[in-house]
Amino acid sequence: DMKHTLLLFLLLCTYLNTAFSQTDTLAKSKNQLDLYPILFYLPETSLGFGAAGVYTYRFKGESPDSRPSQAQTVLSYTLKKQILLYLYGETYIDNEKWWIRSELGYYKYFYDFFGVGNENPTDFVETFEVSFPRARFDVQYLVAPKLYAGIRYWFDDYNLLSVEDDGLLASGAIAGGNSSLISGFGGMLTFDNRDNIFVPSKGWFIQGISFFNNKAFGSNFNFNRYELDVATYIATRPRQVLALNFYVGTITGTAPFNELLFLGGRRRARGYYEGRFRDNNMLLAQAEYRFPLFWRLGGVVFANYGGVAPTVSAYQIENFRWTAGAGLRFLLNKEEGVNLRFDIGFAPESFAFYFTVGEAF
Repeated sequence: DMKHTLLLFLLLCTYLNTAFSQTDTLAKSKNQLDLYPILFYLPETSLGFGAAGVYTYRFKGESPDSRPSQAQTVLSYTLKKQILLYLYGETYIDNEKWWIRSELGYYKYFYDFFGVGNENPTDFVETFEVSFPRARFDVQYLVAPKLYAGIRYWFDDYNLLSVEDDGLLASGAIAGGNSSLISGFGGMLTFDNRDNIFVPSKGWFIQGISFFNNKAFGSNFNFNRYELDVATYIATRPRQVLALNFYVGTITGTAPFNELLFLGGRRRARGYYEGRFRDNNMLLAQAEYRFPLFWRLGGVVFANYGGVAPTVSAYQIENFRWTAGAGLRFLLNKEEGVNLRFDIGFAPESFAFYFTVGEAF
């Protein structure tokens, strides 16, 4: 409940302040390995716990002012008997000329499915269990100042272990309702002049992606996804930031339900369960105001507005969804600016808590 979540948040803040206080004064050129327990809460997972390792480093000869590379390993278990095991890397080579993101993982989760579309009944939900290995790679090269171009490869082998007997997924009416394998390539173009990749106070992040999933690549489905993600950060006062985000995405072809664009979760439309509304097209606008409180604590208020639709012409603004909320931030590392995040999001029909690391955008 709320009291227990806040207590866990404060206890973890106390622990992390002790654990990280000695690392804040390290020079940027130093490589650093941190091993620590993790604790998080999400509506999709309930309480989760485990262990993590984070290695922050720069290759020999890299400028100490260049962005650091980072490798993360996480093993966690949740009270909903979910397993998360992954290795994530974000690598900068040759003074940021190469930017590589990679993820290798195995996930075993229970999820809720609410149907497809923007007008699903509020009382409809079915639960399914899934396990899937994942491999994802984004490789980008600096082609102009702050502008990267690159390629993407994503693989998910989505195995549904159980579905409700009389549900939509079991009926065969939903694409991917009896499992799916995703394997596809794409192209990407990214402009990024943010002053900090973790807690930016100024600059822009603009990314366009075209992703082509095809049976020729080993997939079960043929579909294409096109996305544009734009964020800007405006320093209004010392240590106060207005963050704005606009996202638009569209899918052509037949995508399994787990690959549809969706509202909800810890990044987009906080307040709704992840995937509460999903379809082939999505529009979303977000705004967040970030401000300091005291010590390492900060606060935020945020709002979101958006919707999904089967086609671009089928958008109905009157049926778009809004959420709003507030949160606390705890500064884990003063040198790089990584925050622990606790948010409460409210929607007309639901609310949700988010307890994780890193900003929503």
